[in-house]
Amino acid sequence: MSDPLSRLLAEAGVDPDSVIRVTGPHGLPTLIWLCRHGYQQVGYVRADAFPAMAEAQVLLVAGVCDAPALESLLDHGPRLCDGGRLIVQTTPAAPGSADAPHRRLRAHGYVVERRLHRRGRDVWLARRPAGLERAA
Repeated sequence: MSDPLSRLLAEAGVDPDSVIRVTGPHGLPTLIWLCRHGYQQVGYVRADAFPAMAEAQVLLVAGVCDAPALESLLDHGPRLCDGGRLIVQTTPAAPGSADAPHRRLRAHGYVVERRLHRRGRDVWLARRPAGLERAA
């Protein structure tokens, strides 16, 4: 398990039996990677299909979200079970910015568990606490 995605998934408590949904511009290659690495319950979901999406334990956004895309994602989805994980990649915001991804995640009720900074981008691991109201 030497690659960064495998380490991040393991740290997040995501195992091969976890119900994982993948979205974003690089969703299909990510879905194939997950399947090839033994993840059994993986599916792709388009962002416009979040309202119809069955609850998942993990939503992995494959591709970089800018501030408006992250806000839209958080406003319109995802349907995560209690304790579900959101893994999303963003461009870094200016220090103190109201658009900072951690502030957006917290404003939508997520608990930020980890931030990785690599190659000019941030990868966020956030958890949906039990009882968090779902977007309509």
